Amino acid sequence: MKTSPRINFLPRIQDIFFIALFFAVLVLGNRMLNLDGDLPRHLLMGKYILQTGSVPTTEQFIYPYLNRHYVTHEWLADVIFYGIYKFAGLKGIVLFSAFALASAFYLIYQSATARFQTRLAAFLLVAWGALATSLNWATRPHLISMMFLAIWLIWADKLRRGEKISLWLFPAFMFVWSNMHGEFIAGILVLFAYAVGWLVDLVLDTVNINKETGKNLWLALILSAPASLLNPGGAGSWESILGFVNNQYLMSRMLESNPPNFQMPEMRVLLGLIAISVFLLATKKERISSGQGLLLAGFTAMSLIAFRNIHLYGVVIPFVLAETLSVFNNIPFLFRLEANLHRIESQVKGTFWVVASTVIFSVLILTSTTANRLYQFNRATFPAGAVEWLKENPQEGKMFNYLNWGGYINFNLRPEQLAFVDSVADVTGEVTLEYETVIRLLPGWEEILQQYNIQWVIIPPNSLLANTLIDEYQWKVLYEDKTAVILRK
Repeated sequence: MKTSPRINFLPRIQDIFFIALFFAVLVLGNRMLNLDGDLPRHLLMGKYILQTGSVPTTEQFIYPYLNRHYVTHEWLADVIFYGIYKFAGLKGIVLFSAFALASAFYLIYQSATARFQTRLAAFLLVAWGALATSLNWATRPHLISMMFLAIWLIWADKLRRGEKISLWLFPAFMFVWSNMHGEFIAGILVLFAYAVGWLVDLVLDTVNINKETGKNLWLALILSAPASLLNPGGAGSWESILGFVNNQYLMSRMLESNPPNFQMPEMRVLLGLIAISVFLLATKKERISSGQGLLLAGFTAMSLIAFRNIHLYGVVIPFVLAETLSVFNNIPFLFRLEANLHRIESQVKGTFWVVASTVIFSVLILTSTTANRLYQFNRATFPAGAVEWLKENPQEGKMFNYLNWGGYINFNLRPEQLAFVDSVADVTGEVTLEYETVIRLLPGWEEILQQYNIQWVIIPPNSLLANTLIDEYQWKVLYEDKTAVILRK
């Protein structure tokens, strides 16, 4: 009897998905590097930790807060980012970001297809989630949290369904996550939703509920919560993150902390994903668990409260909604197509294409001189020319700087010069308020310049502050290009 040959090296949909996402990040890499001013600050923190051999517990990089208590809750990610930068430059950062993002959605898709055998529908749903998160794609530590969240969801769901999984995985992983990035709180919320959801299901159906599952969910939560305190900041990580989120002034000043504006075309992807989630839930005959419902409701609410939470929503929602996709197997054409795909893909094992594509892309990028020119801090975004001039012509005295440039200036000029403000350090709003007062020439701006004895500024040319200092106060122009002007008193 003849058997069909095994097609061991045929790429599966999940492999093609990984490669496509990896390539998409490489294409968008320059944009991701220059989306905001955070990355240079993270690189500086990683450099500082490696040089000193310690994690700082006070602010070291902006002088208004110098030596004030500061929680470095992303220290491990900062060390990883700087290590990659030291070894491979900014192109290494882009490669790492591509791997983290592609891995997050690869894992979500792989989990969905393994459980429900709905490859095409799952691909469309998870790809939609990935597209929604692209609004938040930037080379920052939150990309690691996206990958960690995907892993955590898979483990927590196994626990919810009563599958055997070691409870000690959760506190051990939470220990790493809480030292990596502040969004470890999302992992706690996932377990909390499942644990509370189990209690709701217990009330609704006391006969069929699995009490062992509930015990394990609560144990995992109880073990993980204190594990999140095992970092240099301790409980300060929670206080810092929650305090920042609840600071109405800071939230109002950050574009990504505002609710999504669905009048903007790029936000329609998120709106569509919310709409399709309602449709899929309506077509599912059996109800989802209360824990899954809490996950959907909680992370949907988070995405509607703040634009910055969309990258978490885009990971969680496809994972939960995958269970609703089995309805499409009732369509004969799709059922036959899925059966054929299952027959073909079942012959392919392992992660050959994931490993091979990662290696090939990495070799191509790391050995490419074009990549060096493509992946760099843009002179239109960062004051590269002005900083180069300052290296050759260092200025004495304290300076005032444009907020998004603070990390870049410190990364290049510290310790000889410290920034007034950057896009990461402020968690109370005090220095941001002073910055806003000066840059907008609000009442009291001159007193702030005098209070800090500011002798020179590096700000955008033709800004209101620059024009006023030149025209009315006769500050001297030391350097000027299209991006930045340096003025001295």
